[in-house]
Amino acid sequence: MSSTPPPSIPWYVCLTKPRREAFALRKLEEQGYEVFLPLLTQWQKSKDGWTKKQQVMFPRYSFVRCGRAGQSIGPIRSTPGVTGLVTFGNVPATLDEATLEAIRSLAEHQARALDDKLLPFQAGDSVAIADGPLKGMSGIVSAVAEERVTVLLSLLGREKPVAIPIGHLTLA
Repeated sequence: MSSTPPPSIPWYVCLTKPRREAFALRKLEEQGYEVFLPLLTQWQKSKDGWTKKQQVMFPRYSFVRCGRAGQSIGPIRSTPGVTGLVTFGNVPATLDEATLEAIRSLAEHQARALDDKLLPFQAGDSVAIADGPLKGMSGIVSAVAEERVTVLLSLLGREKPVAIPIGHLTLA
């Protein structure tokens, strides 16, 4: 059972290999480092409709600090999946605890806000029609149902509500 290091131990900015952030973090944790990889939850359109996907907030970057007193940052460079530490000259870039907590709080707040939404669209959102007979048009969402979204489109000089399948829309 590991104990949390005191807040005086700095967080270092770790550069990973492309799309290897999770692998690198797992290897760093195996060596006893404390790691943090901020994630964003976003709506992503797939062939089956809209789904929530987690993506790395800062691609190729993560945060690491020593997990115990006296632990060296030297082995971080040779960890599989890691390119090295971000440095300014020969000095590794560090973050204080307050900055890291602000990033953590932002990621958690964004995830909670998205969890409250069942669909990616809300009344008032600007959308573009990406498929179907009205492809290329854009409008404003007026109502949202499980499979269809009512969009106000400007047709023949008038605003008309049109029900469009949710899979045909993208956020504008």
